[in-house]
Amino acid sequence: MEAKDKEGIERRSFVRIEDNVILKFRKASSLELQTGKGDLAANTNSFTIKAQFAAIDQKIRPVRNVLEQHSEELACYLKAMDQKLDLLADMAFQMDHDLSKLPAQKASLSAGGTSFLAQKPLELGTLLELWLLLLPSHTGIITYATVIYCKRTNDDDNKHYPYKIGVEFKNIREEDADLITCHVLKKEAGDRRKRSKMRCK
Repeated sequence: MEAKDKEGIERRSFVRIEDNVILKFRKASSLELQTGKGDLAANTNSFTIKAQFAAIDQKIRPVRNVLEQHSEELACYLKAMDQKLDLLADMAFQMDHDLSKLPAQKASLSAGGTSFLAQKPLELGTLLELWLLLLPSHTGIITYATVIYCKRTNDDDNKHYPYKIGVEFKNIREEDADLITCHVLKKEAGDRRKRSKMRCK
């Protein structure tokens, strides 16, 4: 990853929210991190297809905005095509993955890392392959992550998952970091609107 990309991700990592996510993980090796970076970043599958769509959309957005301003019909057509692609992506995801059947859990999420609950403790520095599902869009991101803390929660509501694990993303794609940042900012803005409405009642 280039230095300027790393600096951009580090700046975005300070934007953090409490959110509900679905995830799973497995332990990985340092060799996988070195040789598997390209596989995680480049391979499109039914889990990451929405993230891939979002990355493409970011690239073409300036051109698309110009086209939509010139033609209302074209704007409606492009919106309908997006809806079709979302339906196909959702169908492919549901057919191939059972991750959406897992319970959502609260996590502290940013472009730099996240937290999650686990049944067993993990040692600091443990390398993980992390599958993260953002809600409610069901946008999937696969990346590596390193355990930076592990603590027991003593929470009666989470007796089966008594450990809170904090991880820092490793070699995350710039596009995926941007996607998480957009998700975080959108959730943050939505929470502010909800709080504002409550105060007005």
